[in-house]
Amino acid sequence: MIDRFEIIDHGAPRPDAERILFCDGSGGELFRPETDLELSHWRPNFTPSEYRAGTSTEICYRFLDAPRPASWTVAINNHVDVDGILSVYALVQSEHALRHRTTIMEAAEIGDFWGWGESAAQRLFQGITFLMDRGGRPQEIYAEAFRRIPALVEGSDPEIPQIEESLEPLKRGIELVKQGAIARIPRTERFVQYIIAYSVAGDNDARAAYTPEFNQAISADALLWPQVRSCWDAERICLVSTERSRGWFHDLCFPGYLWADTERKWRVPGLNYHDGMASYDIRNDELIAGFQQLQRKETARGRWALGGTILPLSAELQKLFPVVGRFISESGAAAPSHLWPGQVAGEIERAFR
Repeated sequence: MIDRFEIIDHGAPRPDAERILFCDGSGGELFRPETDLELSHWRPNFTPSEYRAGTSTEICYRFLDAPRPASWTVAINNHVDVDGILSVYALVQSEHALRHRTTIMEAAEIGDFWGWGESAAQRLFQGITFLMDRGGRPQEIYAEAFRRIPALVEGSDPEIPQIEESLEPLKRGIELVKQGAIARIPRTERFVQYIIAYSVAGDNDARAAYTPEFNQAISADALLWPQVRSCWDAERICLVSTERSRGWFHDLCFPGYLWADTERKWRVPGLNYHDGMASYDIRNDELIAGFQQLQRKETARGRWALGGTILPLSAELQKLFPVVGRFISESGAAAPSHLWPGQVAGEIERAFR
C-alpha cells in the first residue's frame, strides 16, 4: 500500500518524494525515469511493458501483482475521472481493491472506454460520477471517493436507491437487445449492426441521436448507451441505425478504448491516434470509399461524414467519439437518411471483412 496520494495541476512543482508512481495521466517534466514509474495508458507514456494493459486501473493492478522492489511512497494523478480515481485507489487502498478487483476494473472500463460491467461496477461508476459532477477541489473529490468506494461496491451507500434508479436505461437496453426489440445483426467478425425500430425509439430525435460524453453518468438522455453494446461488442465496430419519421439516423461507432494506448485489444485497420481523444485520422481506403458511395446513393439533404478524413464536414465528428461516422446536416447535427439499414451496412462491411 502506498503511503499517500496527491492530485497536482499541470505545471505544479514535484512533490517531495524520491520515488513516485504517476497514475493514469502523464508525469510530464516531473517524471524521472531513473527513479519513478509511470502506470498510465495515456499517449505517450513510459509504462513498463510488463504492466501495460487496458485501463490505467488494470495497469496499477498489474503493478500490485508484481511490484518493482523499491520504497514507493507517493501516487500522483493530475486530473479527475473514474479511471484516474480507481487507479490511485488500487495503489493506496490496495487491500480492499484486490478483494474487489473485477468490479473496480469493470467500473474503470465503463468510464474510460464506455465498456460493460456488472451491477456492482455500474453502481461504483455511477456513484463516482455523481460525486465528480458536484464539483470541488480534486484532492477532496478523491478523498471522498476513497471513503465511499467500499459502500458503493457493497451496495450500502446512502445514495444507492437513486443510483439504482438512474441505471435503469442500461438494464432496459440489455433487455431490448436480448428480446430482439433492438435487433443485433453480426455482419462480419468485427462489424455488427444494431437496428432500432420507431416503435422502440419513439419520436424524440434528440434522444435518438444523443452521444454520451466521456465519463458521463448514465441517464435517460440516450436511447442506446454505448455500454450496452459493449456487453457483446466491446471489440467490434457497430453501426446503429435508428428509425425516424422521415428516414433513419445512422451512427458508425468505433470501440471506446481506441483513444488510449491499450494492450491486447483489437485495433481498427487504418485508424491512427495522436494526442487526445479527438485527435485521430482514418486511412482505411475501403471505409472512405464506402462513405463516398453512400453519398452517391443518398437522396436526403445532408452529408455522409467520417471523422479523421477529408470528406466534407468530417471535422464536426471529431468531438463525438466513439461515434466516428454519421449522416449529418450542414450544421453538423444528425439528419435522417433515406437509405435503409441494409444498404448502409452493405457499403461499410466491405472494409471489415
